Amino acid sequence: HLQGLVNDILDMSRIESGKMKIQTSITSLERVIQDVDNVVQPQIQAKKINYTIERHGDLQKLVHCDNLRLNQVLINILGNAVKYTPENGMIKFTISEMPQIAEGYVSYQFRIKDNGIGMSQEFQEKLFDPFERDENNSNYQIQGTGLGLAITKNIVDLMNGSIFVKS
Repeated sequence: HLQGLVNDILDMSRIESGKMKIQTSITSLERVIQDVDNVVQPQIQAKKINYTIERHGDLQKLVHCDNLRLNQVLINILGNAVKYTPENGMIKFTISEMPQIAEGYVSYQFRIKDNGIGMSQEFQEKLFDPFERDENNSNYQIQGTGLGLAITKNIVDLMNGSIFVKS
């Protein structure tokens, strides 16, 4: 837990100083999904969560992306879904290849849906701000710093992507 906290603080420092860079390599999204699944699966099994992954499009094709940062984004979001979803709850992870917008480019949509505790409208407006946590009484027993989604939002912005939440 302490190592994760230190890494989050270092990532925020890199982001705020403009030193976090996207470094692309060639991979397949199927490989990324498998790597992410390997990390979150023990937590999912421990809480007996009904977890499904839906794939739409060609996820085997090779793409240029920052594998490390994409993993970080997906693990942060899925980790929160697991953290705030009750035992025997449901999480659905959908990956969709989107229509090609320019020759040689492809984009994907990642959607994570759960039946967790949800969040207030007020909190949704500051969800991606550093150190913000929902003041919901049921959240006090759940560990977190409020940095994960701030880091996630900044990484998504660096990748020229977009992120939003609906609760």
